[in-house]
Amino acid sequence: MEGKRLLFFLKWLGLALLFIGFPAVIATVVSFSIPYYLLHNVTLANTLSTIIPIVVIVISVTYFRKYLQSRNLITPFTKRSSITILPDSGQPIDEKYIRSFEVNLKFVKGEEYIKRLAMLGAMYLQNAVAYDNKDLYLRAKEYLARAEEAMEGKSVSFETKMWVDNLRSKIETYKHRFGER
Repeated sequence: MEGKRLLFFLKWLGLALLFIGFPAVIATVVSFSIPYYLLHNVTLANTLSTIIPIVVIVISVTYFRKYLQSRNLITPFTKRSSITILPDSGQPIDEKYIRSFEVNLKFVKGEEYIKRLAMLGAMYLQNAVAYDNKDLYLRAKEYLARAEEAMEGKSVSFETKMWVDNLRSKIETYKHRFGER
């Protein structure tokens, strides 16, 4: 993806320690120290020093992932997959991939947002053609309308215009197949 930056391992490790390791160590020390030294209860200290850090780690990992997504950073462990967006191919695109693309849309702004709207429209159109599904076709039209609306009054690059124009052309090509006039 354009705008995504690969994070080197040491930088990723530093961020992971800051977001996950540091809060987990603090949670472990505090959750053990208070019951052990103030209440003199070893069982409670051991129980809390197990449960609380697990909860803190789960929450920290969630925030760490959201941080990476909001900054368009790719971890060294990210599984890269490429797809071909070509509605004429008849090959469907995995729904999970489209859903994750939709979720990541909220982290993108400006011209990249318009381009991704057009990409999503093309993905839905490809699945509409592959599955012969009018609902997916209508969703593709909805994404085209959103992209055109976002593009109004803005100066965008040739590539972004091409994405939107190509989607408009493909939707026009398939409109009779899905019962539109």
